[in-house]
Amino acid sequence: MKSSYAAIVLSCILASCTNGVQEDKINSIAAAIQQTTPQNKEMAEIRDSTLKDSHPAESWLEGIFQCEGFSTGKYCYYLDKEDALCTPRFRAFLQDANEIYGPSNLSDEELPMAEAAYKAKWRKIYPLYTQETWLFGRGNDDALDIQDVKIEKVSDSKFIVFVDYGHDVRTKNEVQLVHNGESYKIDYCKTTFLH
Repeated sequence: MKSSYAAIVLSCILASCTNGVQEDKINSIAAAIQQTTPQNKEMAEIRDSTLKDSHPAESWLEGIFQCEGFSTGKYCYYLDKEDALCTPRFRAFLQDANEIYGPSNLSDEELPMAEAAYKAKWRKIYPLYTQETWLFGRGNDDALDIQDVKIEKVSDSKFIVFVDYGHDVRTKNEVQLVHNGESYKIDYCKTTFLH
């Protein structure tokens, strides 16, 4: 329908033209109208979605940082989604490691026993953490104004995710994904703080 109106407008303009300069302008306008017809827009949308579908794991990772609601930042990260992002095994690993290396209620006598149990439980499964580190190096609150996120594909299931939180807080995250039905889960994330 819009392309029909564009053709009518173009015909009227062509009929009223009398010199070569106006014809050149009209040809430019006609080319612009052709590029914005619904058919071409649909083809562009199909092409863009096909490109994203060819890298579904990367698209899934990008989706983690999409802002919702009234957030004004370009990228956001919400703590309440973290459990759903991780495999149950990796989530338990994060909690065990951060109970030892983060703020802890363990006494001085309990700490060495807890650390030994942590190492025995996880050393054959994951490279061990030795300091408090949460997913993507996030803080203790939603990050609603992340400055930049860059994702580099290493393999079909491994990615490097660079997160710039602003205020000189940047992380490099080696993320291992596993399939979860039609989606993905994070099964390991090694975070390095960049200075």
